Amino acid sequence: MNPGNLFCLQLADGFANRRRVLLRTGVSVLLALPFILVGMPARAQAAGIVMVVLFTGFFGAAVAHIHLREDRYLERLILLPQSRASLTLDLVLASIVSRFVPTALVLVAFVVVNAREVTAGALIVLAGQLCATLLLLTLLGMGIARLARSNAEVHLFGALTVGLLAGISGVVPASQRLATMTTALAWNPIGRLVAVLAGLSDERVGISPTEIGFASLILVATMAAVTIRWMRGTGGRAGGVDSPDAIVNNATARAKEG
Repeated sequence: MNPGNLFCLQLADGFANRRRVLLRTGVSVLLALPFILVGMPARAQAAGIVMVVLFTGFFGAAVAHIHLREDRYLERLILLPQSRASLTLDLVLASIVSRFVPTALVLVAFVVVNAREVTAGALIVLAGQLCATLLLLTLLGMGIARLARSNAEVHLFGALTVGLLAGISGVVPASQRLATMTTALAWNPIGRLVAVLAGLSDERVGISPTEIGFASLILVATMAAVTIRWMRGTGGRAGGVDSPDAIVNNATARAKEG
């Protein structure tokens, strides 16, 4: 038994059910279609697409985490011979990969239909900011899920959190008094994602070499972390992964023997 395969197990659980994957992807695409196909100002299109990313990324991570807690999986996972930091890293990375597929498909559709001039630098920044945005949303979603006592509270706190993120990131228009604060706080992955999408749509992409370098570092770090956790989880073999119950039961048996 390999106790380091939680990341692989979460990915297998997320992609094993084709119906669920298709529904998850279909809902994201359907929500984004009006902002992809309907003619509207570039800023409004970008804001709509990013709101889809916010809801998909945040609620996907939050609901999945509270289900793990309700099923008492988190309590059982603590019995594994791994640190909590390692377990949390596996859960976070698996959530990012699971949410990346539908959100990336939405962004690709937006770029294909609406982008007037696409450069390699713009695509790198777009992918890097998406990874950073999903990381932020996953951490916030998991944090809210830990604080909430029920699924209803997760959705209530989640709606407030997403609204706050949209407000301070400049996704939605702010009042004149709050414009200065919004401009100062908009330099985060969510705000930059809106700016890049809007720039691709109206040919006013302002991307500096520093931002391209930063986005490249995010992409490399994410890919390296995913690859390392995958290789550790599979142990370099092509076989499947162990279930959490089997892993925990085996770890408990070894602890008793010791």
